[in-house]
Amino acid sequence: MGTDAGKRANFFPETRDLVGRRAGFRCSFPGCGKLTVGPANEPRKAVDTGHAAHIFSAAMSGKGPRGTGGLKESELKSPENAIWLCAHHATLIDKHQGEDYSSDVLHSYKTLHETRMAHEVAGIPTPFGWVDRVSVDCCPLFSGGFEFRFAKLNLVIGGNAVGKTALCEWIAAHSDPTYLARWEETRVGWRRLSTEMHYSNPEPHCIGIDFLSTEYPTYRLDGKPMAVATGPVKVVFPRDIEFGNQETPDELELVAEALNLHGYEVKALCSELGLNGDKFLKAWFESHDEGRYMYVQVQSESGNGQRPLRLLSHSERARLLMQLGMMAANELSSLGPTLLILDAGFCRLDEDWLGRYAEILGNPTCRFQTVAVTRRGIDFDAVEWSGWKIIRLEGKPPDAVATAGFGGSRDLSEEEVG
Repeated sequence: MGTDAGKRANFFPETRDLVGRRAGFRCSFPGCGKLTVGPANEPRKAVDTGHAAHIFSAAMSGKGPRGTGGLKESELKSPENAIWLCAHHATLIDKHQGEDYSSDVLHSYKTLHETRMAHEVAGIPTPFGWVDRVSVDCCPLFSGGFEFRFAKLNLVIGGNAVGKTALCEWIAAHSDPTYLARWEETRVGWRRLSTEMHYSNPEPHCIGIDFLSTEYPTYRLDGKPMAVATGPVKVVFPRDIEFGNQETPDELELVAEALNLHGYEVKALCSELGLNGDKFLKAWFESHDEGRYMYVQVQSESGNGQRPLRLLSHSERARLLMQLGMMAANELSSLGPTLLILDAGFCRLDEDWLGRYAEILGNPTCRFQTVAVTRRGIDFDAVEWSGWKIIRLEGKPPDAVATAGFGGSRDLSEEEVG
Protein backbone atom coordinates (compact mmCIF):
# COMPACT_ATOMS: atom_id res chain seq x y z
CA MET A 1 0.00 0.00 0.00
CA GLY A 2 2.97 2.24 0.59
CA THR A 3 3.47 3.38 -3.00
CA ASP A 4 -0.28 4.05 -3.40
CA ALA A 5 -0.70 6.02 -0.16
CA GLY A 6 -1.33 9.39 -1.85
CA LYS A 7 -2.05 8.25 -5.39
CA ARG A 8 -5.39 8.98 -7.03
CA ALA A 9 -6.98 7.50 -10.17
CA ASN A 10 -8.43 10.74 -11.51
CA PHE A 11 -10.52 10.80 -14.66
CA PHE A 12 -9.06 12.12 -17.90
CA PRO A 13 -10.87 15.20 -19.30
CA GLU A 14 -12.23 13.17 -22.22
CA THR A 15 -13.62 10.60 -19.77
CA ARG A 16 -15.36 13.31 -17.78
CA ASP A 17 -16.81 14.77 -20.97
CA LEU A 18 -18.08 11.36 -22.14
CA VAL A 19 -19.78 10.61 -18.80
CA GLY A 20 -21.44 14.04 -18.81
CA ARG A 21 -22.67 13.63 -22.38
CA ARG A 22 -24.12 10.18 -21.68
CA ALA A 23 -26.03 11.70 -18.76
CA GLY A 24 -27.28 14.63 -20.83
CA PHE A 25 -25.26 16.76 -18.38
CA ARG A 26 -28.07 16.17 -15.88
CA CYS A 27 -27.60 14.85 -12.37
CA SER A 28 -28.13 11.07 -12.24
CA PHE A 29 -29.39 11.05 -8.64
CA PRO A 30 -33.03 9.83 -8.50
CA GLY A 31 -35.47 12.73 -8.32
CA CYS A 32 -32.86 15.37 -9.12
CA GLY A 33 -32.07 15.60 -12.84
CA LYS A 34 -30.58 19.08 -12.38
CA LEU A 35 -29.01 20.52 -15.54
CA THR A 36 -25.31 21.18 -14.88
CA VAL A 37 -24.32 23.17 -17.98
CA GLY A 38 -25.61 26.45 -19.35
CA PRO A 39 -24.71 29.98 -20.39
CA ALA A 40 -22.49 32.17 -18.23
CA ASN A 41 -22.90 35.93 -17.93
CA GLU A 42 -20.13 36.48 -20.44
CA PRO A 43 -21.32 35.69 -24.00
CA ARG A 44 -18.32 33.52 -24.86
CA LYS A 45 -18.34 31.40 -21.70
CA ALA A 46 -20.48 28.60 -20.30
CA VAL A 47 -21.20 27.36 -16.79
CA ASP A 48 -20.33 23.75 -15.96
CA THR A 49 -21.16 22.67 -12.40
CA GLY A 50 -21.38 18.91 -12.92
CA HIS A 51 -19.12 16.24 -11.42
CA ALA A 52 -17.95 12.94 -12.84
CA ALA A 53 -18.00 11.28 -9.41
CA HIS A 54 -16.15 8.05 -8.70
CA ILE A 55 -18.30 5.04 -7.86
CA PHE A 56 -15.36 3.12 -6.44
CA SER A 57 -12.92 5.54 -4.84
CA ALA A 58 -10.21 7.40 -6.73
CA ALA A 59 -7.88 6.86 -3.75
CA MET A 60 -5.56 4.00 -4.65
CA SER A 61 -4.95 3.39 -0.94
CA GLY A 62 -8.44 1.91 -0.68
CA LYS A 63 -9.35 4.31 2.12
CA GLY A 64 -11.70 6.45 0.08
CA PRO A 65 -15.51 6.17 -0.08
CA ARG A 66 -16.58 2.62 -1.04
CA GLY A 67 -12.94 1.53 -1.40
CA THR A 68 -11.49 0.41 -4.72
CA GLY A 69 -13.59 -2.73 -5.11
CA GLY A 70 -10.46 -4.59 -6.16
CA LEU A 71 -10.28 -2.59 -9.41
CA LYS A 72 -7.02 -1.73 -11.16
CA GLU A 73 -6.00 1.89 -11.67
CA SER A 74 -7.11 1.80 -15.31
CA GLU A 75 -10.53 0.48 -14.24
CA LEU A 76 -10.92 3.16 -11.56
CA LYS A 77 -10.25 5.77 -14.26
CA SER A 78 -12.71 4.26 -16.73
CA PRO A 79 -16.12 5.71 -17.69
CA GLU A 80 -17.77 2.60 -16.18
CA ASN A 81 -16.60 3.79 -12.73
CA ALA A 82 -18.07 7.28 -13.10
CA ILE A 83 -21.52 8.70 -12.45
CA TRP A 84 -22.53 12.24 -13.43
CA LEU A 85 -23.90 14.28 -10.50
CA CYS A 86 -24.60 17.84 -9.48
CA ALA A 87 -22.31 19.36 -6.86
CA HIS A 88 -24.74 18.68 -4.00
CA HIS A 89 -25.21 14.99 -4.72
CA ALA A 90 -21.54 14.43 -5.55
CA THR A 91 -20.81 15.53 -1.98
CA LEU A 92 -23.74 13.63 -0.49
CA ILE A 93 -22.76 10.20 -1.83
CA ASP A 94 -19.30 10.40 -0.25
CA LYS A 95 -20.39 11.33 3.28
CA HIS A 96 -19.66 8.73 5.97
CA GLN A 97 -17.13 7.08 3.64
CA GLY A 98 -19.88 6.43 1.14
CA GLU A 99 -21.73 4.05 3.47
CA ASP A 100 -25.13 5.52 2.58
CA TYR A 101 -24.63 4.84 -1.13
CA SER A 102 -22.93 1.57 -1.98
CA SER A 103 -21.37 0.85 -5.37
CA ASP A 104 -24.26 -1.29 -6.56
CA VAL A 105 -26.77 1.45 -5.74
CA LEU A 106 -24.73 4.05 -7.66
CA HIS A 107 -24.36 1.71 -10.63
CA SER A 108 -28.14 1.30 -10.59
CA TYR A 109 -28.68 5.08 -10.45
CA LYS A 110 -26.34 5.51 -13.42
CA THR A 111 -27.96 2.75 -15.49
CA LEU A 112 -31.47 4.04 -14.85
CA HIS A 113 -30.56 7.64 -15.69
CA GLU A 114 -28.72 6.72 -18.89
CA THR A 115 -31.72 4.61 -19.93
CA ARG A 116 -33.97 7.59 -19.42
CA MET A 117 -31.64 9.82 -21.45
CA ALA A 118 -31.48 7.28 -24.29
CA HIS A 119 -35.28 7.21 -24.48
CA GLU A 120 -35.49 11.01 -24.48
CA VAL A 121 -32.97 11.24 -27.33
CA ALA A 122 -35.04 8.67 -29.27
CA GLY A 123 -38.19 10.69 -28.61
CA ILE A 124 -39.72 8.03 -26.41
CA PRO A 125 -41.36 9.55 -23.29
CA THR A 126 -40.46 7.43 -20.28
CA PRO A 127 -41.55 8.39 -16.75
CA PHE A 128 -38.72 8.20 -14.26
CA GLY A 129 -39.55 5.60 -11.62
CA TRP A 130 -37.38 4.19 -8.86
CA VAL A 131 -37.93 2.51 -5.50
CA ASP A 132 -35.21 4.02 -3.31
CA ARG A 133 -35.61 2.24 0.02
CA VAL A 134 -37.95 0.27 2.25
CA SER A 135 -38.05 0.53 6.02
CA VAL A 136 -39.75 -1.80 8.49
CA ASP A 137 -40.44 0.05 11.73
CA CYS A 138 -42.01 -2.93 13.46
CA CYS A 139 -43.30 -6.32 12.36
CA PRO A 140 -44.22 -9.76 13.70
CA LEU A 141 -41.04 -11.55 12.61
CA PHE A 142 -38.06 -9.24 13.17
CA SER A 143 -36.90 -7.55 16.35
CA GLY A 144 -36.56 -3.78 16.23
CA GLY A 145 -36.66 -2.01 12.90
CA PHE A 146 -34.46 -1.98 9.81
CA GLU A 147 -34.09 -0.22 6.48
CA PHE A 148 -32.35 -1.06 3.22
CA ARG A 149 -31.77 0.83 -0.01
CA PHE A 150 -32.83 -0.76 -3.25
CA ALA A 151 -30.48 -1.40 -6.13
CA LYS A 152 -31.62 -2.53 -9.57
CA LEU A 153 -30.96 -6.15 -8.54
CA ASN A 154 -31.69 -7.15 -4.94
CA LEU A 155 -31.08 -10.63 -3.53
CA VAL A 156 -32.73 -11.75 -0.28
CA ILE A 157 -30.93 -14.70 1.31
CA GLY A 158 -31.96 -16.69 4.38
CA GLY A 159 -32.80 -20.08 5.82
CA ASN A 160 -36.20 -21.70 5.98
CA ALA A 161 -38.99 -19.90 7.87
CA VAL A 162 -36.88 -16.81 8.58
CA GLY A 163 -39.25 -14.36 6.85
CA LYS A 164 -38.11 -14.14 3.21
CA THR A 165 -41.58 -14.51 1.69
CA ALA A 166 -43.06 -12.30 4.41
CA LEU A 167 -40.64 -9.48 3.54
CA CYS A 168 -41.64 -9.78 -0.12
CA GLU A 169 -45.33 -9.65 0.81
CA TRP A 170 -44.80 -6.49 2.87
CA ILE A 171 -42.97 -4.86 -0.03
CA ALA A 172 -45.77 -5.83 -2.45
CA ALA A 173 -48.44 -4.66 0.00
CA HIS A 174 -47.47 -1.02 -0.58
CA SER A 175 -49.32 -1.28 -3.89
CA ASP A 176 -51.77 -4.12 -3.22
CA PRO A 177 -53.32 -4.75 0.22
CA THR A 178 -54.25 -8.34 -0.69
CA TYR A 179 -50.69 -9.31 0.23
CA LEU A 180 -51.51 -8.39 3.84
CA ALA A 181 -54.26 -11.00 4.18
CA ARG A 182 -52.31 -13.48 6.29
CA TRP A 183 -51.03 -10.69 8.58
CA GLU A 184 -54.49 -9.63 9.74
CA GLU A 185 -53.93 -11.73 12.83
CA THR A 186 -50.64 -12.48 14.55
CA ARG A 187 -49.77 -14.67 17.48
CA VAL A 188 -50.53 -13.41 20.94
CA GLY A 189 -47.77 -11.09 22.11
CA TRP A 190 -46.25 -10.66 18.65
CA ARG A 191 -45.81 -7.22 17.12
CA ARG A 192 -48.05 -5.88 14.35
CA LEU A 193 -46.81 -4.32 11.11
CA SER A 194 -45.66 -0.81 10.18
CA THR A 195 -43.60 -0.14 7.05
CA GLU A 196 -42.62 2.62 4.59
CA MET A 197 -41.53 2.67 0.96
CA HIS A 198 -39.67 5.67 -0.48
CA TYR A 199 -39.83 6.09 -4.26
CA SER A 200 -39.46 8.66 -7.06
CA ASN A 201 -42.08 9.15 -9.79
CA PRO A 202 -40.32 11.45 -10.74
CA GLU A 203 -40.57 13.50 -7.53
CA PRO A 204 -39.72 11.73 -4.25
CA HIS A 205 -42.64 10.32 -2.26
CA CYS A 206 -43.24 7.99 0.65
CA ILE A 207 -46.09 5.54 1.17
CA GLY A 208 -46.52 3.86 4.54
CA ILE A 209 -48.57 0.98 5.93
CA ASP A 210 -49.87 0.78 9.49
CA PHE A 211 -51.48 -2.56 10.34
CA LEU A 212 -51.41 -2.15 14.09
CA SER A 213 -54.36 -2.35 16.46
CA THR A 214 -57.18 -2.32 13.90
CA GLU A 215 -58.69 -5.09 11.78
CA TYR A 216 -57.64 -3.40 8.55
CA PRO A 217 -54.47 -1.57 7.42
CA THR A 218 -54.27 2.18 6.91
CA TYR A 219 -51.97 3.83 4.39
CA ARG A 220 -49.99 7.06 4.50
CA LEU A 221 -48.96 8.98 1.38
CA ASP A 222 -46.33 11.61 2.22
CA GLY A 223 -47.62 11.58 5.80
CA LYS A 224 -51.29 12.03 4.88
CA PRO A 225 -53.63 9.21 6.06
CA MET A 226 -55.25 7.29 3.19
CA ALA A 227 -57.92 4.58 3.20
CA VAL A 228 -56.56 2.86 0.06
CA ALA A 229 -53.14 2.11 -1.42
CA THR A 230 -52.57 5.18 -3.62
CA GLY A 231 -48.88 4.77 -4.43
CA PRO A 232 -48.04 4.26 -8.12
CA VAL A 233 -45.43 1.55 -7.49
CA LYS A 234 -46.36 -1.52 -9.55
CA VAL A 235 -45.46 -5.01 -8.34
CA VAL A 236 -45.32 -8.22 -10.37
CA PHE A 237 -45.08 -11.18 -7.97
CA PRO A 238 -45.42 -14.55 -9.80
CA ARG A 239 -46.57 -17.41 -7.60
CA ASP A 240 -46.59 -21.15 -8.18
CA ILE A 241 -49.51 -22.68 -10.08
CA GLU A 242 -51.75 -24.90 -7.96
CA PHE A 243 -53.66 -27.22 -10.30
CA GLY A 244 -55.94 -28.76 -7.66
CA ASN A 245 -58.82 -31.01 -8.66
CA GLN A 246 -61.31 -28.67 -10.32
CA GLU A 247 -64.18 -30.42 -12.00
CA THR A 248 -63.83 -28.03 -14.97
CA PRO A 249 -60.21 -26.82 -15.05
CA ASP A 250 -59.54 -23.30 -16.27
CA GLU A 251 -55.80 -22.88 -16.75
CA LEU A 252 -56.16 -19.29 -17.99
CA GLU A 253 -57.65 -18.47 -14.61
CA LEU A 254 -54.82 -20.35 -12.85
CA VAL A 255 -52.07 -18.53 -14.77
CA ALA A 256 -53.78 -15.15 -14.30
CA GLU A 257 -54.04 -15.80 -10.56
CA ALA A 258 -50.38 -16.86 -10.38
CA LEU A 259 -49.34 -13.58 -12.04
CA ASN A 260 -52.02 -11.43 -10.35
CA LEU A 261 -53.13 -10.24 -13.80
CA HIS A 262 -56.40 -10.28 -15.74
CA GLY A 263 -56.95 -13.11 -18.20
CA TYR A 264 -56.98 -10.61 -21.08
CA GLU A 265 -53.52 -9.41 -20.04
CA VAL A 266 -52.22 -12.99 -19.86
CA LYS A 267 -53.49 -13.72 -23.38
CA ALA A 268 -51.85 -10.55 -24.71
CA LEU A 269 -48.51 -11.41 -23.08
CA CYS A 270 -48.65 -14.97 -24.43
CA SER A 271 -49.13 -13.61 -27.96
CA GLU A 272 -45.77 -11.80 -27.66
CA LEU A 273 -43.89 -14.57 -25.90
CA GLY A 274 -41.82 -15.59 -28.92
CA LEU A 275 -40.44 -12.05 -29.18
CA ASN A 276 -39.24 -11.99 -25.57
CA GLY A 277 -38.16 -15.53 -24.67
CA ASP A 278 -35.42 -17.95 -25.62
CA LYS A 279 -37.12 -21.21 -24.55
CA PHE A 280 -40.84 -20.62 -25.03
CA LEU A 281 -41.77 -19.69 -28.57
CA LYS A 282 -45.53 -19.54 -28.22
CA ALA A 283 -48.31 -20.07 -25.67
CA TRP A 284 -52.07 -20.22 -26.16
CA PHE A 285 -55.30 -21.48 -24.59
CA GLU A 286 -57.84 -23.93 -25.99
CA SER A 287 -61.34 -24.55 -24.68
CA HIS A 288 -62.73 -28.09 -24.57
CA ASP A 289 -65.85 -29.58 -23.02
CA GLU A 290 -63.86 -30.64 -19.97
CA GLY A 291 -62.18 -27.24 -19.45
CA ARG A 292 -59.75 -24.61 -20.77
CA TYR A 293 -56.13 -25.67 -21.14
CA MET A 294 -52.84 -23.94 -21.88
CA TYR A 295 -50.36 -25.19 -24.47
CA VAL A 296 -46.77 -24.08 -24.93
CA GLN A 297 -44.37 -24.43 -27.82
CA VAL A 298 -41.02 -25.21 -26.22
CA GLN A 299 -37.63 -24.90 -27.87
CA SER A 300 -35.19 -27.67 -26.97
CA GLU A 301 -32.08 -29.39 -28.30
CA SER A 302 -34.25 -32.08 -29.89
CA GLY A 303 -36.40 -29.49 -31.68
CA ASN A 304 -39.53 -27.44 -31.05
CA GLY A 305 -42.47 -29.25 -29.54
CA GLN A 306 -45.98 -28.47 -28.36
CA ARG A 307 -46.69 -29.44 -24.75
CA PRO A 308 -49.58 -28.92 -22.31
CA LEU A 309 -48.85 -26.70 -19.33
CA ARG A 310 -49.52 -29.64 -16.99
CA LEU A 311 -46.73 -31.68 -18.57
CA LEU A 312 -44.07 -29.01 -18.07
CA SER A 313 -41.69 -29.67 -15.20
CA HIS A 314 -41.92 -27.45 -12.13
CA SER A 315 -38.79 -25.55 -13.17
CA GLU A 316 -40.17 -25.06 -16.70
CA ARG A 317 -43.46 -23.70 -15.37
CA ALA A 318 -41.54 -21.36 -13.09
CA ARG A 319 -39.41 -20.17 -16.00
CA LEU A 320 -42.50 -19.60 -18.15
CA LEU A 321 -44.23 -17.56 -15.44
CA MET A 322 -41.03 -15.64 -14.79
CA GLN A 323 -40.74 -14.77 -18.48
CA LEU A 324 -44.34 -13.57 -18.58
CA GLY A 325 -43.73 -11.65 -15.34
CA MET A 326 -40.66 -9.92 -16.82
CA MET A 327 -42.68 -8.90 -19.87
CA ALA A 328 -45.47 -7.52 -17.69
CA ALA A 329 -43.02 -5.66 -15.42
CA ASN A 330 -41.30 -4.03 -18.38
CA GLU A 331 -44.60 -2.73 -19.75
CA LEU A 332 -45.76 -1.50 -16.35
CA SER A 333 -42.43 0.32 -15.85
CA SER A 334 -43.41 2.68 -18.67
CA LEU A 335 -46.02 4.07 -16.25
CA GLY A 336 -43.96 4.35 -13.06
CA PRO A 337 -41.64 2.54 -10.64
CA THR A 338 -42.03 -1.23 -10.93
CA LEU A 339 -40.73 -4.22 -8.97
CA LEU A 340 -40.48 -7.83 -10.12
CA ILE A 341 -40.40 -10.19 -7.11
CA LEU A 342 -39.15 -13.76 -7.59
CA ASP A 343 -39.68 -15.91 -4.51
CA ALA A 344 -37.61 -19.00 -3.68
CA GLY A 345 -40.78 -21.00 -3.13
CA PHE A 346 -41.76 -20.25 -6.70
CA CYS A 347 -38.50 -21.06 -8.49
CA ARG A 348 -35.07 -22.30 -7.40
CA LEU A 349 -32.50 -19.54 -7.83
CA ASP A 350 -28.95 -20.86 -7.80
CA GLU A 351 -25.63 -19.18 -8.61
CA ASP A 352 -25.82 -20.08 -12.31
CA TRP A 353 -29.30 -18.55 -12.55
CA LEU A 354 -28.23 -15.39 -10.72
CA GLY A 355 -25.26 -14.90 -13.00
CA ARG A 356 -27.23 -15.62 -16.18
CA TYR A 357 -30.25 -13.47 -15.40
CA ALA A 358 -28.29 -10.60 -13.83
CA GLU A 359 -27.17 -9.71 -17.34
CA ILE A 360 -30.77 -9.71 -18.56
CA LEU A 361 -32.46 -8.07 -15.57
CA GLY A 362 -29.63 -5.55 -15.10
CA ASN A 363 -29.78 -4.42 -18.73
CA PRO A 364 -31.14 -0.89 -19.34
CA THR A 365 -33.84 -2.36 -21.58
CA CYS A 366 -35.38 -3.85 -18.40
CA ARG A 367 -36.63 -0.66 -16.78
CA PHE A 368 -37.90 -2.35 -13.62
CA GLN A 369 -36.10 -3.39 -10.43
CA THR A 370 -35.90 -7.00 -9.27
CA VAL A 371 -36.11 -8.60 -5.83
CA ALA A 372 -35.06 -12.27 -5.94
CA VAL A 373 -35.27 -14.62 -2.97
CA THR A 374 -33.15 -17.69 -2.35
CA ARG A 375 -32.11 -19.96 0.48
CA ARG A 376 -28.73 -20.20 2.16
CA GLY A 377 -25.88 -21.88 0.35
CA ILE A 378 -25.22 -19.18 -2.24
CA ASP A 379 -21.55 -18.31 -2.69
CA PHE A 380 -21.46 -14.52 -2.28
CA ASP A 381 -18.24 -14.29 -4.29
CA ALA A 382 -19.93 -16.06 -7.20
CA VAL A 383 -22.76 -13.51 -7.43
CA GLU A 384 -20.94 -10.35 -6.33
CA TRP A 385 -19.59 -9.59 -9.79
CA SER A 386 -23.03 -9.72 -11.37
CA GLY A 387 -24.41 -6.79 -9.38
CA TRP A 388 -26.80 -8.29 -6.82
CA LYS A 389 -27.26 -6.30 -3.63
CA ILE A 390 -27.48 -8.84 -0.81
CA ILE A 391 -30.04 -8.66 2.01
CA ARG A 392 -29.44 -11.35 4.63
CA LEU A 393 -32.11 -12.66 6.99
CA GLU A 394 -31.00 -14.68 10.00
CA GLY A 395 -32.33 -16.04 13.26
CA LYS A 396 -35.83 -17.17 14.21
CA PRO A 397 -39.09 -15.17 14.36
CA PRO A 398 -40.18 -13.17 16.21
CA ASP A 399 -36.56 -12.13 16.82
CA ALA A 400 -34.96 -12.60 13.41
CA VAL A 401 -32.46 -10.00 12.19
CA ALA A 402 -31.86 -8.43 8.79
CA THR A 403 -28.65 -7.04 7.32
CA ALA A 404 -28.09 -5.52 3.90
CA GLY A 405 -24.97 -4.84 1.92
CA PHE A 406 -22.99 -5.78 -1.14
CA GLY A 407 -20.17 -8.30 -1.16
CA GLY A 408 -18.26 -7.68 2.03
CA SER A 409 -19.02 -3.97 2.21
CA ARG A 410 -21.30 -2.29 4.69
CA ASP A 411 -23.60 0.67 4.20
CA LEU A 412 -25.89 2.69 6.44
CA SER A 413 -28.80 0.42 5.65
CA GLU A 414 -26.87 -2.59 6.88
CA GLU A 415 -27.97 -2.46 10.50
CA GLU A 416 -28.59 -5.53 12.56
CA VAL A 417 -31.94 -5.23 14.21
CA GLY A 418 -32.50 -6.12 17.83
